[in-house]
Amino acid sequence: MSGKQSIGLRPLGVFLVVILTIAGLPASADPEPPPAPADEPATPPASSEGDPSLEVKAQKAEIERQLALIEEQKKRIESQEGDIKALQQQLADMQQTLLSLKRRLDELEEGQAAPKSSTDVATQAKTAAAEAAEQPSNPEVPADVVSAGDFPGSIRIPGSDAAVKFGALIRTAFVFTLAPLGSDTSFLTYTIPVGPPAPGEGARTAFTANTSRFNIDFRTPTGIGQIRAFIEGDFTGPSNTFYLRQAYAQYRGGLVGQTWSTFADPEAAPEDIDFEGVSSKNEIRQPQLRYTWRALTKLSYAVAAETPSVSITGGEGVNVVPDLIGRMIWRPKAEAHVQFGAVLRQIRGESNANPDITRSANAWGVSMSAAWPFRRWHLVDRVVFQVNGGVGIARYIKDLNAMGGEDATFDPVDSSLHALPVLGWYFAYEHMWRAWETTRKMNLRSSVILSWVYVDNPSFQPPDSYDHTKRYAGNLVFSPSPRIDIGLEYIWGMRTNLDGQSGTSDQLQFVGYFRF
Repeated sequence: MSGKQSIGLRPLGVFLVVILTIAGLPASADPEPPPAPADEPATPPASSEGDPSLEVKAQKAEIERQLALIEEQKKRIESQEGDIKALQQQLADMQQTLLSLKRRLDELEEGQAAPKSSTDVATQAKTAAAEAAEQPSNPEVPADVVSAGDFPGSIRIPGSDAAVKFGALIRTAFVFTLAPLGSDTSFLTYTIPVGPPAPGEGARTAFTANTSRFNIDFRTPTGIGQIRAFIEGDFTGPSNTFYLRQAYAQYRGGLVGQTWSTFADPEAAPEDIDFEGVSSKNEIRQPQLRYTWRALTKLSYAVAAETPSVSITGGEGVNVVPDLIGRMIWRPKAEAHVQFGAVLRQIRGESNANPDITRSANAWGVSMSAAWPFRRWHLVDRVVFQVNGGVGIARYIKDLNAMGGEDATFDPVDSSLHALPVLGWYFAYEHMWRAWETTRKMNLRSSVILSWVYVDNPSFQPPDSYDHTKRYAGNLVFSPSPRIDIGLEYIWGMRTNLDGQSGTSDQLQFVGYFRF
């Protein structure tokens, strides 16, 4: 009886095997052994115990599982085909962009004496893009590196491979001095009279435009880099004569000429519309030899030797050793930076009381400054501060440098030279009130600026010697276009002498800037 059952199942098994073979799938994960010969009974599976219905169910389940696997593989193939098409489209877009860049580079290379290889072109394109991103927002501040090729706003000089850019600033100020002050056109804190004012130091009005300036920026390519020359001047010299502000040459990280001191940080200057500016600011332009390099993406370093101009009370400075300066700048995000600086000086001079005597003293100073923007209601506010301190560094604090004689003082008794300890700091908060676009971009903003300066006087100095000053300012600036600023600023200041007596003054300024 069992032999008949095995023989009767053969057609069904053969039929299932044929179906699975046509479908291209294995009959089962564990296929059955071939059917036994007709004269030998086949051994039924142990699990089915000879029941044909169980065997059919098992085969159906296996077929369904294999069909599910086929559908899964089809979906994977379709997904991969979609990814391949997307990558092909991206590649085509990149090729189109590269062709456009290549055409632009070919246009820029016209007129060059020697043709460049495609490798040189690609390298220059990368360098130009990287270096352009490193250019400071303020064009007066020397860049760490000079970008290759023509630069924004420049024109090619006919018959040469050099490019030039012209810039100008028309500054017109209406200054209303409200209380006794020793300056007509700006707020010089050290000139605040202590005691009865001198004739002519009362309330008065002055209009001026001699602080307007212009500059010329040259760039010349070479086989091993770009050379830059920058010249800038205004008309603040005697009788509105030309006054040199900056004149320097730059090649890669090297700079030689007159520009902002390496110890200064013009990028951390608050928006103060007074031409004299913040009393405690480390802001001076002087001849120097500087080298700048970038160690990491966000860190840059600079070292410099700068002119050793010394100003002494009771004597004349004798400049021998240049000021040695180092700085580090950290840029954690766009438009934000923190700077640390240090300076070593030699204060050397001849006493007025004893001209045959030359004295010297060591001097040093440190500085920390920062500009930190942050978004507020889709607008950008900014916090700016600077702290400068040391011995014999009055030259690097604006109010003391303008006054003169505060680097050191001679003792009138024994003609010993004393370098003066000084400290200056300011803090500013810049707030954007509104930015909108009509036919042009406009914005309204204001600043609040606090500034203090201290001098640690020796006891032998006269009672009316400069001891400390305070300067507070607030302004409102409107920009009807990116090239025009119109501002109104109120300034209040106080000077206190060594004997404790003090005087105050204030000023109102209305200033217009027109940039070209």
